Amino acid sequence: MKHELLERLVHISDTHISRFGMFLPDRLDACIRIVNGLDPPPQFIIHTGDLTDYGILMDYEMAVEKMDEFVPDIIYVPGNHDERNYGDSLFREMVSQVDVLNSFGKIVVLTLGSAIPDSDNGRLGRGRQQLIKQKMKGFGEDILKIVAFHHHLIPVPFAGREKDILEDAGDVLRIILESGVNMVLMGHRHVRNAIKVGETLLVNAGTVSCVRTRGRLGNSFNIIDLYSDGSVEVSEVGIPSGEARSIGRFPIMRGLL
Repeated sequence: MKHELLERLVHISDTHISRFGMFLPDRLDACIRIVNGLDPPPQFIIHTGDLTDYGILMDYEMAVEKMDEFVPDIIYVPGNHDERNYGDSLFREMVSQVDVLNSFGKIVVLTLGSAIPDSDNGRLGRGRQQLIKQKMKGFGEDILKIVAFHHHLIPVPFAGREKDILEDAGDVLRIILESGVNMVLMGHRHVRNAIKVGETLLVNAGTVSCVRTRGRLGNSFNIIDLYSDGSVEVSEVGIPSGEARSIGRFPIMRGLL
């Protein structure tokens, strides 16, 4: 039996846009071209942090201009690079507020700030942990519930020496699982990955346009497709080739068609 594709989203991360850093503008241009040409198009794009490389005004001005070239709407979370040099103030002024619940059809996304200004470390803290519990309750089994932040929740294969994981990862993971969150979207490690823990799918995106890639993994972004049987397929799309490779299809929901 062939199941209907209900919703599609694009998950990008770690663009590291800057005139001075390790940014690859041709890779971002290729990503924009590929995403704008997807058929069917995504409902929206989520960027899971490190939009900029230094968090300075010139980075943000360039980033806002480039992101406007994407056709679908974009929602954002800040990364550790975005909050360097008092960049957290510019992120909220020029890009997005944080800790926001977004709704798109059968999908809700809670965007959370995990970055600590002028530090590579991450932490959600008790306030945001409680926000997960408060915002996720009340949604039925026919709604895909997503939480998004920058730092990884569990170690990511191929990412090298483990560092900069959420300082409160254990408590965050417990609340994620207890709150019925279907999926967590993250970036930070520049490596794509998808793994199911309990009933929750944890998804990392690679880097769209930074030179700091791992081995031969290269630059990439994720497509996430929700099907009528309650499964989600995560595909990695290579940049600049546009070739898609399925990372896996995971049953994560009940109560759909």
